[in-house]
Amino acid sequence: MSIDPIDDTLWADIQRVQAEVYHQFEPENQATLRSKWLASPDCCFVARTRQDDPARPGVLAYLLAHAWHSDTPPKLYQPIAPGAGTGHHLFLHDLAVSRRAAGLGLGRQMVERLLGRARRRGFGQIRLVAVQGSVPFWRKMGFEPVPGAQASASYGRDATVMRQVLRATGP
Repeated sequence: MSIDPIDDTLWADIQRVQAEVYHQFEPENQATLRSKWLASPDCCFVARTRQDDPARPGVLAYLLAHAWHSDTPPKLYQPIAPGAGTGHHLFLHDLAVSRRAAGLGLGRQMVERLLGRARRRGFGQIRLVAVQGSVPFWRKMGFEPVPGAQASASYGRDATVMRQVLRATGP
């Protein structure tokens, strides 16, 4: 198993994982997903098997995060315009883990990698919108609900805006 940067050859696998995981709303199209990646490619990655592991072929999980300029999360289904992926905090747009990888701890590993990257890049916090009952997972990862914050209706009824304030690491 390896966690690697996203490249142009992986989008079909990423979309396959997305379609498998999200059942409360329509998956985003490839152009929208790619726009998140293009906004901050060093904050986006996949977990995948080695080519010699036929039991779990291909991409098992992906994470997309990008710099964001507002405390209000971006809406689903809207691409990030070129140059708009800038700002004072990181927005974790999507973490999806295939059922084929259940119990492997890939979600935790990918979030920990993102936290390290965010600290090194000097972000003060990471925000996200928890969906499909994922608030308990995000709490375990150190995220807390943002009082009074609301996400776009596109995220569904149970959407919860959450954040983790980052502490700078040493040199």
